[in-house]
Amino acid sequence: MFVLSLLSLVAGSLAYNCTKVNSEPGACDLKLHQITLAGSRHSGCGAFGPMYYWSGGKAPACYYATQDKSITDQLKMGIRDFSFDISYIHKSEESLPYWEEGPVIVSIGSAAVAYSRSLRRALVEIRDFMNSNRDEVLTMQIRDYYPRTREIRDHLLRTLTPLYDDVFGPEGSEGVQLTFYSTLRPLRHMIESNERMVLYLNKDMWGHELIDYRTHPLTQFESQNGHYSYYNCHSYNPDRLAEEILKIDRINERNIRLIVNWWLSNGSGCISTMAATCSAEVSKLGGLWEDIIEGTHLHRPVNVVVSDYVQPDLVAAVQEMNRNAVEYYKVKPW
Repeated sequence: MFVLSLLSLVAGSLAYNCTKVNSEPGACDLKLHQITLAGSRHSGCGAFGPMYYWSGGKAPACYYATQDKSITDQLKMGIRDFSFDISYIHKSEESLPYWEEGPVIVSIGSAAVAYSRSLRRALVEIRDFMNSNRDEVLTMQIRDYYPRTREIRDHLLRTLTPLYDDVFGPEGSEGVQLTFYSTLRPLRHMIESNERMVLYLNKDMWGHELIDYRTHPLTQFESQNGHYSYYNCHSYNPDRLAEEILKIDRINERNIRLIVNWWLSNGSGCISTMAATCSAEVSKLGGLWEDIIEGTHLHRPVNVVVSDYVQPDLVAAVQEMNRNAVEYYKVKPW
């Protein structure tokens, strides 16, 4: 009896109670699909300094870098969705000091590909931050891979799960872990169980027996309307963009994320220049959030806003959405 009482006391002292999520008090009883995350596009491209072509020449940041802050600095700012395109480097090809064996972060351009640093480096920074900040949840996306060959895909299938296990530890380890229950349980469960990360994987990697149990499908929302390019972060009417988004098939399925791409891909200017244009327009996001949450059967919000060269204004706009979400779901629980 004494031993059981002592064990209960120890377990109780180790329990963690959710009081806030991503700095938002009151969000513990919401689900992941009821909040919004600020995201960085191609999070590791520029986060580790210069990038390089396969030949070893330095790739121009103007056309390949999408961020200018380290992964840690993005996290400290409030970025909670990270996306990576990746490739694979064999040990025998490690002829240059910035090449590291295994999955490596890349920027896939229309004419060439620039190589950053290893995916491991980004994951280690995420792990260290998350273990020091227990009230935070985030998502990660493995969006694409290069070259799209069976050989590279098979190498990635073989190495991704061991990589995640090596960085975060296998299931049941101490420290932050991935979760499989993001659509079923409230954020409180993610915080208190320390399963505070969700991984979305390129669909080419679904169904592999070694990683099936740890991943969720990645769905990127993009309107198929031929005039979609006119509704970008700079020139669109928020109400009109909301109308286009509300036409998307399966918009009311909670396991499908609604991602708004707050960046420009047209024009010949540097990515950083176009990013500054989008940063100046973040005030429009509030109206878009309201139109989406009122226009969907599930009263779902925008789930992720993804941006190049992330700035504090984006995080502030997303935090305002989450404050509104807490109040909204008190009145209209779902």
